[in-house]
Amino acid sequence: MTFAIEPYSGDMVRLTVSHDDLIAGSGMATGISKGWPVVLSSLKSFLETGRGLDVFAKPKSA
Repeated sequence: MTFAIEPYSGDMVRLTVSHDDLIAGSGMATGISKGWPVVLSSLKSFLETGRGLDVFAKPKSA
């Protein structure tokens, strides 16, 4: 796994997470594609507000 942080615009940066040697459709690839978006969304919230997302919270009913 590789993390790359690059200047983006003004005081913003772009974070890219790359995985090598994954087999498309494998359990590992599926887990990674479902797991990282939640982790990175929480990280973004933490960096912007000082509070991460409660990734274990149950969805609210409508």
